Amino acid sequence: MKLFVLSTTLGAMCLLIICSVGKSQEQKTGKSKELTSNQMLMRDKLVQMNRILEGLTLDKFDQVEEGAKTLGMISRATSWHIADPTPRYERLSKNFQEQAADLERHANERNTDAATLDLVRMNITCTQCHQHMRENAARHK
Repeated sequence: MKLFVLSTTLGAMCLLIICSVGKSQEQKTGKSKELTSNQMLMRDKLVQMNRILEGLTLDKFDQVEEGAKTLGMISRATSWHIADPTPRYERLSKNFQEQAADLERHANERNTDAATLDLVRMNITCTQCHQHMRENAARHK
C-alpha cells in the first residue's frame, strides 16, 4: 500500500511538471519578451523542482538536498522583489521555506517517503501562492 501511494504521488507530480514545462508563452505567440528578475527566479525554481523529482526517482539524495537548498535560497531572494507583500503571501513564503528545509533534512536522512511528501507539499504551496498572487493582482487592476 505504501509503495502504491508513493508511486501514485510521483506519477501525479511527473504529470504536473511535464504539463507545466510545455512551450513558453513567447514561443506560443512568437513574441520575444524579456523576463523580469522574478520570472527568471520562478523558472529556476521549476528547474530545481524537476531536479528534485529526478533525484527522488533515482535515489540521488545529494541532488535532492542540493535542489532543496537552492529552492530555499531562491525563495528568500524572491521575497525582496514583492513590492507590497500580503500577510497570506508572507505565510505561504514562510511555509515554502520551511518545507524546503524539511526536504533538505529528509534527503540528508535518505528518507524517500518523507522527502516525496515534502515535494508534494511544496508543489501545493507553489500553486496556492501563484493563485493568491493572480487574485491579488486582479483586485488591484
